[in-house]
Amino acid sequence: MMNPEIVKKSAKRFKVSEECLSLEGERETERHDWIEVKYRDLDFKKQRQKFYGFAAQIIQHEVDHCKGILI
Repeated sequence: MMNPEIVKKSAKRFKVSEECLSLEGERETERHDWIEVKYRDLDFKKQRQKFYGFAAQIIQHEVDHCKGILI
């Protein structure tokens, strides 16, 4: 997933405790239930996909890193 951009997200959010390889320990944060992301695949083709649950949580965490945000 290259240059991911979250273009839509659920209004419903949930609290979660996450760990990060950049920091020690767990931290509480909030994530959206689902997100829609546009990105380029490994063949540089434009993609747009909806993600739910744990996959959505991981993508939100990594997109935060792209924006310089650490939880």
